[in-house]
Amino acid sequence: MVAAIRKLIEFVRFIGLALRIQFTKIPPRDVLVTQLVDAGWGSLALLTMLTIFAGLNLSVQSYGSFERFGGQDLLGMFAAVGGVRELYPVMAAVVCGARIGANLAASLANMRISEQIEALEVMAVDPVHYLVAPRLWAVTLALPLLCGYADVVGLAASYAGAVWQLGLDPGSFISQVQEQVSLADIGTGLFKGLIMGWLVAVISCFHGYSVAKRDGAEGVGIATNLAIVHGAVMCIVVNLFLSWLIYG
Repeated sequence: MVAAIRKLIEFVRFIGLALRIQFTKIPPRDVLVTQLVDAGWGSLALLTMLTIFAGLNLSVQSYGSFERFGGQDLLGMFAAVGGVRELYPVMAAVVCGARIGANLAASLANMRISEQIEALEVMAVDPVHYLVAPRLWAVTLALPLLCGYADVVGLAASYAGAVWQLGLDPGSFISQVQEQVSLADIGTGLFKGLIMGWLVAVISCFHGYSVAKRDGAEGVGIATNLAIVHGAVMCIVVNLFLSWLIYG
């Protein structure tokens, strides 16, 4: 219990330090670009595959429910609103966040146990500014873009499942999407991606940065596992809180 409280205090201090560095200093451009490409472009293949199956599954499962009371024509509304508001932002944050968070935690933990962070300090380079801030900015910027991409792919997959597999009228599906999905809904999903992206980044960076050198390779594995688990849990909890806050 005492160790958990001590860890929580360290995490809060790390958040304060990260925020101060992130918003008061311009991050190194080369590190930022590298991390942004890895977080965004590197996650596209995984996100595309999973979002296609999620969109198809959303159409198939919702069709079975709506068919019971003759409301099959409402499938487009449900697939669009449920996907854009909730499913696709959470999927992008949890799935891509797990991949990105594992990379962040493992890379920083490796730098810690190989004394690369200490080497930066010896050279009078702030490791938080050079290593943590670019990663925070990269994931914070990449996740909303991934959420927007997931919206497009997921809606296309839901359309394909509803029209080509289930035989629904394509015009009805598209009109429902246009009528029910507003720019506010899309903006809400992107805003969720922004918040959850920053959370994934700061949690992952904390676990990787705080590894002790004496922990060795085992510490890298522990930090990576904690980054994935804590990041995923926080994304789901924060998504629930944001949905309650925005939609009541």
